[in-house]
Amino acid sequence: MKTNEWLDFFRRHTEKKVFALTDIEQMTGLSKSHLQVELGRLVRRGVLKRLARKWYTNPFAPPLIEEAAMVVRYPSYISLEYALAQEGILSQTAFTVTLVTTKLPYTFHLDGATLEYHQIAKRLFWGYRFDGRANVALPEKALLDFIYIRHLKTRDLAAARLHSLLDDMYLEELNTERLLSFAAEFGPVYSAPLTTFLAPRVKGPGKAAGPEGLETARRRATKKRT
Repeated sequence: MKTNEWLDFFRRHTEKKVFALTDIEQMTGLSKSHLQVELGRLVRRGVLKRLARKWYTNPFAPPLIEEAAMVVRYPSYISLEYALAQEGILSQTAFTVTLVTTKLPYTFHLDGATLEYHQIAKRLFWGYRFDGRANVALPEKALLDFIYIRHLKTRDLAAARLHSLLDDMYLEELNTERLLSFAAEFGPVYSAPLTTFLAPRVKGPGKAAGPEGLETARRRATKKRT
């Protein structure tokens, strides 16, 4: 196909922002080997942008950074600071798109934006929803991912710094019951330290949640699993 024919192809499919090589193979009937040569030529000419290996963006309908993030590392969901800022829980603006994945950690730079992927165990890969653009953590899970990854797992944040950041967050916006239930799902090894950070700040009806609140949530979560 000539360049103008490729442009017509992408223009006809503006409902699709990102194409896998297999998508184009099925849609055009061209062989994979032939497509790799043709698409590589378009990329070198600046006509087409390669998002990741065997993934391309539509020049007439470029994806939002959040949409592109789902392709760069799959599976993944947006969490930690970026999700908390988007929900209005974090008082500061998050310029780096922070994500959780079951794959190895990875930092990717795309069109001036930084995508920061953090690895999490498969058993903790839950608590997110699709918002029409991307998989995004519920705010309660985003907070727990933040504490777990930034402090309990990596020690990127010292305890004092983490306490300070939590004090500046609008935690009253969170669903307390869901937060405690989610914390319990992290298991006994991590639910105890999570209690240390959450108990003084998360309030139930008229009082702080306290360790006993998390223990009750842990028992409920264990009962649900069984």
